[in-house]
Amino acid sequence: MSKSSTPISKPQLFPDVEDKTKEALRTFTELTKCWYQDKHLGNSQHEFMECDCFENMVNDEDGNAINGACNEDSDCINRLTLIECVDGLCDSTCGKSCQNQRFQKREYAKIMVFKTEKKGYGVLAKEDIEPDQFIYEYIGEVVDEEEFRDRMITYDEEHIKHFYFMMLQTGQFIDATKKGCLARFCNHSCNPNAYVNKWVVNGKLKMGIFAKRTIYKDEEITFDYNVDRYGAVAQKCYCGEPNCIGFLGGKTQTDAASLLPQAFADALGISHSMEKKWLKDKKARGEILVKNNAENINEDFVNSLDIEPCEDESDVTKVMSALLQIDNKMIALKIFQRLFPITEEVLLHQVIKLHGYKCFSNLLDLFETAELTTSDILEFLYKLPKTIKNGIISAYLDTKIKQIIKTFPNLKYQCDVLLEKWNSYDTYTRITKKDVSNLEEKSTSMTKINDLRRVRLPPGWEIIQENGRPVYYNAEEQIKSDEPPKAAKYNSMGRINGKQRNENRNNDNNNTKFNYNNRQESRLKRTFSSDRQGIKRFKLYDDFNNGRFHSEEPNLLERNKDEEVRKLKAKLEEETYKREELNKIIEEANKQKELERQQKEKLEKSKQEKLLLKKQHSFSSNIEYKWHKFFASFVPNMVRRYKTDVKLSHENVKECSREIAKLLTSKEIKRDPKATPPTEPSKEKLAKVHHFIKGYMEKFINKYKQKKNSESTMTPSAST
Repeated sequence: MSKSSTPISKPQLFPDVEDKTKEALRTFTELTKCWYQDKHLGNSQHEFMECDCFENMVNDEDGNAINGACNEDSDCINRLTLIECVDGLCDSTCGKSCQNQRFQKREYAKIMVFKTEKKGYGVLAKEDIEPDQFIYEYIGEVVDEEEFRDRMITYDEEHIKHFYFMMLQTGQFIDATKKGCLARFCNHSCNPNAYVNKWVVNGKLKMGIFAKRTIYKDEEITFDYNVDRYGAVAQKCYCGEPNCIGFLGGKTQTDAASLLPQAFADALGISHSMEKKWLKDKKARGEILVKNNAENINEDFVNSLDIEPCEDESDVTKVMSALLQIDNKMIALKIFQRLFPITEEVLLHQVIKLHGYKCFSNLLDLFETAELTTSDILEFLYKLPKTIKNGIISAYLDTKIKQIIKTFPNLKYQCDVLLEKWNSYDTYTRITKKDVSNLEEKSTSMTKINDLRRVRLPPGWEIIQENGRPVYYNAEEQIKSDEPPKAAKYNSMGRINGKQRNENRNNDNNNTKFNYNNRQESRLKRTFSSDRQGIKRFKLYDDFNNGRFHSEEPNLLERNKDEEVRKLKAKLEEETYKREELNKIIEEANKQKELERQQKEKLEKSKQEKLLLKKQHSFSSNIEYKWHKFFASFVPNMVRRYKTDVKLSHENVKECSREIAKLLTSKEIKRDPKATPPTEPSKEKLAKVHHFIKGYMEKFINKYKQKKNSESTMTPSAST
């Protein structure tokens, strides 16, 4: 997949516009952090993970001491995987107040709100902003899907033209319409200079706006809106870019909208131009474009992709970042396919470094019912180079592999060999900030300790603690060193000889029982050598056949040989019986599992039907409101002009108008539940309504007169 992007036109600058920030702030309630309708909303599905950086105190431009750990030039695994470090949770590694806390510290770029010519308010950069620099957090009220739909109707009733919704995750939305921050004023562009990305901050998901390229001072900051931000009504787009599609919202925008969220597109190596080409080809074939699902993922597009493997460490970083946060099986499988063919050792080390074991632990949970995918994950785990065992244990991978044996008996051999490989790994205590501090107190050479904790290690190297002292360790090479590994030495060992080492490891894999191309043969071998006695018997039988066993009593030897063969046959028959019994148990378990699946499917179907009814009710309520509003715009005047010999009070007119509008609305809904009212009533419609009002008012006047006559006849009798 070749990557390409939309050409960058010369940016337009607005150096002389008036600052409208204070004026804009009066149009909404400003929030400094998101408000949550329910405390569980916005929660990340994965537990917090420490980075492996070390505290690095330096002086800033003003001479103030700051912690320079986890900055943009570092290899901080949390930063690379879109997770912010948190004080109190990372104290043992990078320390307090590191550089990977931009959301928490509100390290926003200098911006200003200004009044655009056609787009209302907009946001202007008041400093040069570097590519991928954090600009602002998109803040608002985080609500669930039911509240989101109710608010859409309410805002429409209140004649609010522009909504400020942004999807946070499936079924959860950030609403900045009435409460939010200045980021709400960032306008849409068909060729934006910024993008939105999802980060995990102290267990909560946050949406941040980042620079897509260099944004110059006095340039407007824009990003590509999601189609649902403006709803289904098409509005003219005023971005002015050469590639502008002309509209926001409606069918045109739906067709031009991104087919994947940006993070997933990056992980799959998809560019916007590739999405546009797919849409163009689909239209050329006359095929109907199916609307994206609730997660803004076009499944047809994803299924059409030819996945290519990761080529460099940057690709691996994007893939691992997406896999750590993903809960969509289809996308997860596609992204995993980019990792599966990797053989280069440097890239495999990068996978491990970026919370690899934790990531694959999550994937095993995600695909817990998919045997083939689970088998592929096991195969990839076996391919990873040797490290210390700590990451495997902390991710509970060994425990999950044992559980897989119970769930998928066919994968027992893969699991056994993988566990056997991991059992050969060493477990060491990693160097923490506290350990380094203690070593500094004891060390006579402060410089050596500082170098130890700040050095950037080549792939495969870690700092461990052995006998109370720090040691550099390469588990793959089984090398320990008191001195930091030198780049040149690593290159000669890892890069030049890396290919040979990969070949050796591949040869070793082929020579071991863990050969995926010969699984049936391996299973057969296990059947005949499942215990020590079996191995001894086969060895004895082999020795007989090769003439290495001599005796002065040939008949005795022959009898012993026959006895061994008989015992082996009995053993095989016993194992065959056990296998058959096991198959029966598995078959029964599968039946039970299928029954549970059907029940779960039935419950899910019932849930979906209820949700559909709810959506239909919401839709019909919205249509009913529009018809009622339509009739209410002219019915009261027609009622007031109705000529009668009875003088009606204001309340009578009001009551009649309300009831007539309600009845007319009911008739329209009954005629066509999906039809919406016109902007203005036609002459024919006015004539029909006038006829209806005449009939209604005649009945009302008759009842009114009868009521008055009844009251007048009752009054004298009451006074006597």
